[in-house]
Amino acid sequence: MGDNKIDENTGLALNPDGTVTVYHHTSRQAAEGISKTGQLRSSGEPDVYVTSRRETDTGYGDTAVPIRIDPSQLILDDEFPGDGRKDFRINVGKPKGSLQVEVEEFLNMMGI
Repeated sequence: MGDNKIDENTGLALNPDGTVTVYHHTSRQAAEGISKTGQLRSSGEPDVYVTSRRETDTGYGDTAVPIRIDPSQLILDDEFPGDGRKDFRINVGKPKGSLQVEVEEFLNMMGI
């Protein structure tokens, strides 16, 4: 297992900077906007949703945007013991609210 450290609250692997990587599934067009601006924006509620699953087979879009985030901002929304997937929500304060995130490269992560 080496130097891999796990965040105790989320169960996700910690990056060297103390963040964890989660994935926001969306359309390619929206993903490009997130990548350009670094803004993850909610739609009709005060939360945005992310998952531990890179593959875009969750029904929430065909592109996975990998983001690094402080694990203390993640609120467990659902978990799937069969495949280990965990879904989280991030409170952004209000509907159409946004959160500045660090986006990792996503272009080769299309779920086609």
